[in-house]
Amino acid sequence: MRFRVAAVFLLCTAGAACADTTEIKNKEIKCNNKLLATINLGFPIPYRDDDARTKGVSVSGGALATNLLRGELQWVQLIKTSHPVNTSTAAGTPYFDPGELDPKGNNYPFYWNHDLKGRDGNEYPSLYYKTYQTDGGLGLNFQDKPTRPYLRGAVDWMAELSLVCFIAPGKLGVLWSGTYGFNIDKDGNNVVSGWNELASPAWLTQASLDARFGKGVWSLSGDCADCLVPEPGSLGAFSVVALLAIRRRRSAATPQYNDSSAAR
Repeated sequence: MRFRVAAVFLLCTAGAACADTTEIKNKEIKCNNKLLATINLGFPIPYRDDDARTKGVSVSGGALATNLLRGELQWVQLIKTSHPVNTSTAAGTPYFDPGELDPKGNNYPFYWNHDLKGRDGNEYPSLYYKTYQTDGGLGLNFQDKPTRPYLRGAVDWMAELSLVCFIAPGKLGVLWSGTYGFNIDKDGNNVVSGWNELASPAWLTQASLDARFGKGVWSLSGDCADCLVPEPGSLGAFSVVALLAIRRRRSAATPQYNDSSAAR
């Protein structure tokens, strides 16, 4: 949840230099040779507001799961920046987005709110994850427009984005991770960092989950098999009930809102 901007610049212009802007295109996430999901994330685009005082990067895309995915897709994003927002975390230290002090967020590690209501008790449909589900709940879009004001001082901002399966209450499985970001130098030049895929997340760890949400509240798995629907015959009675409940939640996914204020 960050500053909003007035205009998006599709090309690199004066004061908005471009670095690597690699896209993630039709990235297949497989486990034991079984396709769990496909990711598409577009080129990160540098932008600034009309008076060039606020600069940043715009990113968007999404992921689509197959019926072999156990649980639901969710995005988890951690930020490391010289100018933290809505958090008591020190500069240069990764924190979960949205920050713990953001009144519009709620107490989940996910980028999109898992509840319709924020911490302040108000409803935020433009930040609710079901707003961004597609394909009957199998897909989940992603978009972000992080910015910081240029106050004649250098700014750095980097995000680590992870696609996870929300397996059960309190349990996550990592499917994919990558970074993107931007840097504003002392002269006001905005340099965007394109997608850099990671073998495993560096900031999304069991230790970071424990530190932010409390020890034992969330469990993180790096084993892709935990995101794979078990073979027939290996499901216990409890697992069958849990899987059916997740499928019902998917089928009840709400239509997407066309709300430009959804960017956080």
